[in-house]
Amino acid sequence: MADHTPITSLRDGTEVSAWLFKANPEVWDVLRHVDQGGAIDRWRMVPSYRVEFVQPGQRCVLWVTGAHSASHVPGVWAIGETTSDAYDDLSDHEDLWLDDGTAHQVRPYVDLEMEILDEPISRMTLAADPDFREAEILRVPRAPNPSGLRAREFAAIVDQR
Repeated sequence: MADHTPITSLRDGTEVSAWLFKANPEVWDVLRHVDQGGAIDRWRMVPSYRVEFVQPGQRCVLWVTGAHSASHVPGVWAIGETTSDAYDDLSDHEDLWLDDGTAHQVRPYVDLEMEILDEPISRMTLAADPDFREAEILRVPRAPNPSGLRAREFAAIVDQR
């Protein structure tokens, strides 16, 4: 996991060394899932050109969003790698077609192998790190899922482990 070489470049030329997958605990209770020993073995992404760059064997992290609370520390909760290309999972929809004859927007997935950290690396800790403070997740929190991490940003996460 010490390799920080770029895996791709975004349209703006940003070199990506790892993917950051975002979890919003208000949408899915990822915290309870992890507390109950659940694995993070696949992730639903937002359709975008970035999905085309996701391939097996790429480094990734799970970022939990939201406000800090007694039971919830926003930041990195898991580190791992992708284990598949992106794919559409149609089983996500009971009925693919809406009443007006249009299709539901199918969202792509990727399979993952993630190690849940004993303690999350908090957003506050990472925001104070000069190598992480310009990360896309901090600059543009509503950026696409996945977000890209540059080499120095991924290294900052690994160093905090």
